[in-house]
Amino acid sequence: MKKLLKDVELHKDLAGSEGLDANNISRVRIQYLIAQHQTSIQQVQFADAKAAVIMTMIGFLALRGPIDLSNSQMGGVSIAFGIMCAVAVFCSISAVFPRYPSLSVSKKISEFETWSWPALSCLGTDPDNYAEYMQTSEVSQLVHSISSSNVVIARVLRRKFMYLRLSFFASGISVLLIFADLSTKT
Repeated sequence: MKKLLKDVELHKDLAGSEGLDANNISRVRIQYLIAQHQTSIQQVQFADAKAAVIMTMIGFLALRGPIDLSNSQMGGVSIAFGIMCAVAVFCSISAVFPRYPSLSVSKKISEFETWSWPALSCLGTDPDNYAEYMQTSEVSQLVHSISSSNVVIARVLRRKFMYLRLSFFASGISVLLIFADLSTKT
């Protein structure tokens, strides 16, 4: 069960059991989470770039490649090629297409974390209230907030890479079908 920000246990010792100063360990935790967040965002951008390249290459092959998809006398290889190209483009679009939660879901998200843009953009988030929260929030609440957001980003990234993997697979089959078609013509 997700813990609301207001329910984060503030009585736990921030210094941990290694004898480090609470201020230093809090700084380490925040820096670690921010680095993790930045790495996840870079991976999301990397996945989007790969998907865009696949869309471009497969689109070019489908429209200008050696297999003529506009021919009404298409054979089995041509039909399979067209289907695999469509699957590759669909999966690439699914990997790139931005998904964001509804306003009601964003409102619920803002109860668990204040790090992500869905939480900050919900209609219930007032800029003055948020500024006051940031002035008075405890380190444990900030750690909880960033941690929760990182988990959500990681799940989005996993979904993007799943679609990207499917796109690579369909693209590979499309290229193999081009070779199969070319080998039957020679």
